Order: sequence, then C-alpha cells, then structure tokens
Amino acid sequence: MGFASPLVALAALPGAQTQIGGTPAVIVFAPWVTAEDAVSRTLSAGHRVLRSGRFASIVIAAPAPGQALSAARPQGAILLVALGGLAGCLDAVASQAAS
Repeated sequence: MGFASPLVALAALPGAQTQIGGTPAVIVFAPWVTAEDAVSRTLSAGHRVLRSGRFASIVIAAPAPGQALSAARPQGAILLVALGGLAGCLDAVASQAAS
C-alpha cells in the first residue's frame, strides 16, 4: 500500500478541487519545512493565515477574497484542500447561524 494510498484518499476528499476565495484551506508542506517558513510562504502567496496545523508544516489559511485556491499556490506546497464541506452536517449549521 505505501505512502500513495493516504495521499490519494486525501486528494479525493470533498473540497480538494479548486474553490472560490474565502473558503479556508489546509496547506500542507513537506515535513522538513519549519513553521516560520510555511507561514512565510503562505503569506507570500497572498493567503491570510488563520492558524497553524497540528504539525509545523501545516497551515490553515483563507485565500484572498475572489481568488481561487490554486491560483496562488504557495511555493513548495504539497497539498491544498478546501475545508468547506469536510465538516458534513456541521457546515450547514454554521452557515445557517451566520445568516
């Protein structure tokens, strides 16, 4: 099975395709990328950093308004996954509360 299986599964998750700006995204860098470097690369790509992920090489960010996620992919980013839709029915509750 190896390393490829989990990466293929992650890429197949809802929201893995390009989304319109404003949807928060997980940006994954190589494991040897430091937290400072990951944040710096994310900011250089024009994203707003919301917080760090569980590991130093993961950043939770929101793209600039009106910008597609893949349009400003940070240098060295391995994976970019939109968080919209990953919470299942909790997304519907959050959007109803916001309106």
